[in-house]
Amino acid sequence: MNKAKEPLVVHDRQTLARVEKKAGTVGLMVTRGNWHPGHQAAFTEASGRVDTLVASVYTDPVGSAFETTSDMISAADLQLAARSGVDIIFAPSTEAFYPFGAALTVLDPGQIIRKYEGAHHPGQARDRLTQLVKMLGIVRPHKVFIGQCDAQLLAAVRLVVRDLDIPVSVEVVPTFRDLDGLTVSQTTLALSATQREDATCFAKALFAGVRQAAATGSGAAVLAATREALNDSEAEIEYLDLVDPISFDPWQTDGPSTACLIAAVKLGDVRLRDNQLVVLSRP
Repeated sequence: MNKAKEPLVVHDRQTLARVEKKAGTVGLMVTRGNWHPGHQAAFTEASGRVDTLVASVYTDPVGSAFETTSDMISAADLQLAARSGVDIIFAPSTEAFYPFGAALTVLDPGQIIRKYEGAHHPGQARDRLTQLVKMLGIVRPHKVFIGQCDAQLLAAVRLVVRDLDIPVSVEVVPTFRDLDGLTVSQTTLALSATQREDATCFAKALFAGVRQAAATGSGAAVLAATREALNDSEAEIEYLDLVDPISFDPWQTDGPSTACLIAAVKLGDVRLRDNQLVVLSRP
């Protein structure tokens, strides 16, 4: 499709299926709205890997500031989508998303989704995974794009796609950061100048771990450097660990391999989470 045109906004399954018949290779990026420059960068990255990029917008109406998903798409969102290569915005109503009423089936692939984020937000990670996989069933893309910033969700989606033989390729888009190292997210964009200055300690702590990985290849050194940097700040650590990026089990070495350094912290009333991939060769 023509990447220069304003994206087509679709609210029902039937129209989406009809449009997709001539769409070539279809990619999907699942979102909950509130698009910002981080989304734009991710859309741009994903659009270059497919013929047609679908950006979905859906969030449960309970607790949402919007009455319908149509209200979640502003003129600024349409402009952002057009600039970043989005071809179709799929924004189903609750009735279109759940035509038979509230879903009774919930995906729970076990510890991969229950620990870390799942432990601090019981049920939220599970519900998000279920909605994402449901969106796969509706859109039926060839590729689904997930940000490295959502490392635990990414691992869970890979597991579910493998175990349920869902015919989709799970692809990663990199984490996009500001010059101070913080991820570009709804949370970081809402920080005051003072909060942002305090929050940079979190990004710097993870980069300290990255430097230790490059210098020593030691998992213990990576965790020690990261923890020391966080302890020297005002951050309250919720979790800090090295995990296998595929299984999300604690990382164990049997030679050079990639690990994921994951962390979440509280800075006052602000909660931040982030991760970095590192190559390690010894405990």
